[in-house]
Amino acid sequence: MAVLVAIIVILTVFNIGNIPIGPIVATIYQVPVIIGAVVLGTGAGAVLGGIWGVLCFILAITGQTTDIVALAVVQQNVFLYFIIAFVPRVMVGVVSGLVFRGFNSLLKEKKTPVSYGAAGILGSLTNTVFYLGALYVFIRNLLASLYGIEVGAVGKMILGVAGTNGLVEAAVSCLIVAAVCTALEAVGKSGRRA
Repeated sequence: MAVLVAIIVILTVFNIGNIPIGPIVATIYQVPVIIGAVVLGTGAGAVLGGIWGVLCFILAITGQTTDIVALAVVQQNVFLYFIIAFVPRVMVGVVSGLVFRGFNSLLKEKKTPVSYGAAGILGSLTNTVFYLGALYVFIRNLLASLYGIEVGAVGKMILGVAGTNGLVEAAVSCLIVAAVCTALEAVGKSGRRA
């Protein structure tokens, strides 16, 4: 748990959780949360997600983030930004843990790369859907003003981001979570044999 918290802090505080893939920049901030949910359980995943959300909130209220949307929302309503930053990140941990457990039950096999990958995909998509959905529901007028577009076009813009970045991030999360969790499982098995 401590190692995953340290990874979350490093990725978030130093803003190094971005991977350029062609014209898209995929984020991997959600990966340690998903790995925690898979390896340590849903509760641990929720705690890790909460830590990530609180860090995002602190960076926004102190002006230490490069996220212009976060900075704009904080200027308008600090409590609202806390909800937008915190709830989706907690849900990443909850959904990832539940998906992993569900796939293990469905496949009748414990801890397979398929279960890991599914948790990676759906955990990442949870962040995309909840975060972008919260932006649309709560601050679409602010987004329209911030990007100089009509309010009616905000939904299309958000769907565009979800359909490009969101899907690439889900694929990247799938690969990383499956690889890391499979390796951790192999290390765990060899450690139990020794």
